[in-house]
Amino acid sequence: MTKWKELSKEINELLQLDSKVIAVKRLEKKEGLQDISGVEKPRGPFTYCQLPYLVRKEGKTIGITKDDATPLAEKMQLRYRCLRIQGLAPTDENQIEHEAKGFNGFWFGSYETAKQAVGSYPVPSPIEALVLSPLEEEKFEPDYLLVYANGGQMTLLMNGLQYFEYEKVESSFSGEGSCTDALPRCVATGKPSLCLPCLGERAFGRIEDSEMVIAMPADRLERTVRGLKTLKETGLAYPIGHMEAGMDVTPLFEAWYPIQDK
Repeated sequence: MTKWKELSKEINELLQLDSKVIAVKRLEKKEGLQDISGVEKPRGPFTYCQLPYLVRKEGKTIGITKDDATPLAEKMQLRYRCLRIQGLAPTDENQIEHEAKGFNGFWFGSYETAKQAVGSYPVPSPIEALVLSPLEEEKFEPDYLLVYANGGQMTLLMNGLQYFEYEKVESSFSGEGSCTDALPRCVATGKPSLCLPCLGERAFGRIEDSEMVIAMPADRLERTVRGLKTLKETGLAYPIGHMEAGMDVTPLFEAWYPIQDK
């Protein structure tokens, strides 16, 4: 197993993160949850928006299946929306219909607009269980990671990711649902996905106004940490220093970008 605990400690120190990096495992069979130590189920009806907070702030290991969402799904128009976009429930016309009707007049001004929105979400491969855990606990070999950070921390994280191997990081805002713009989009594309947390996650997942979230394949972390360490050696580190807006930047630019083509 990769030294996830060590990598988690390093990225937390380099970026001074306020919460734990989340390890994510998508399980084809729900019986796989039994092999993960200390896994907990949500208490009572829940929405996916609540789960990352329990992991990144309270240090819990949370495992869910479609059955766990049934108590809430049976009581609301959206049915299994929060889980179907993770691959835990089918994306079929019936489910899309439920979601579009629920969003009509609430998040969108018409049924047609709402249906266009919910029909645009990426559809990850089907799974029976999803588990989230603090990366530092090394409970399992993660498939993906979720990192919550402020704008400055996120900027340097992406700079570190790109330092040794360039990879363009794209952001998405499909509507009301960072639960689809982050992890499902990363799963569908195989690439890091940056997004603004949605109102649901801000309300139920206690996201701060300054926070953003990035989902990334777990194999990107080691490269990112190496990049952050190298950037720090050049003087680029968190917290990012502020300079006078009216100052002459010539001396700094001469030091940062010395002429090399003489």
